[in-house]
Amino acid sequence: MGLRTICDHILDIAQNAVDSGTKKAELKIQEKRGYSFSFSVLDWGKGIPSESLEAVLDPFYTEKRKKVKFGLGLPMLKFAAETTGGTFDICSKLGSGTEITASFLLSSVDCQPVGDIPSTLFAVITMNDDVDWTVERVLDEDGYTFSSSQFREALGNDCFTFPVKMKMILRILQEAEISLGGLSNVY
Repeated sequence: MGLRTICDHILDIAQNAVDSGTKKAELKIQEKRGYSFSFSVLDWGKGIPSESLEAVLDPFYTEKRKKVKFGLGLPMLKFAAETTGGTFDICSKLGSGTEITASFLLSSVDCQPVGDIPSTLFAVITMNDDVDWTVERVLDEDGYTFSSSQFREALGNDCFTFPVKMKMILRILQEAEISLGGLSNVY
């Protein structure tokens, strides 16, 4: 599996946040149409020891012991962002959590496609029922914000496992993106 779109990177970093043991996390996406795209994922999980911060950018470093796996996500994100002339940053404190931020220059010939934002947001908030996500999406000067707890309050605690409710959530996210002009059609 390759990380073919920027949204694939978002999912990878969101999964890292969930794996950190956090109970809450934030995803912020900012886009200037045709110019730049950036995102950050913040969690309050176990954090990364300061002496390991450089090591996590080594493609052969991983803390996942359950199966043989290389930790390619962070190095690939750093490479993808910086190749476009963008930036990558990781801040972490042991016991306090981690924040990953990446920005991409969309006009770069090396920039990956953004991908399907509503489906990505849906995957993030339904990834793990124990994590309360807050999501902020800004496109140019407009945007929207929601949290997974808002969906639970409005649709019930089973909203991330009951198929009809899940479809409603995806449709809400698609409509929010359409309202920004970020999607020209919904499939």
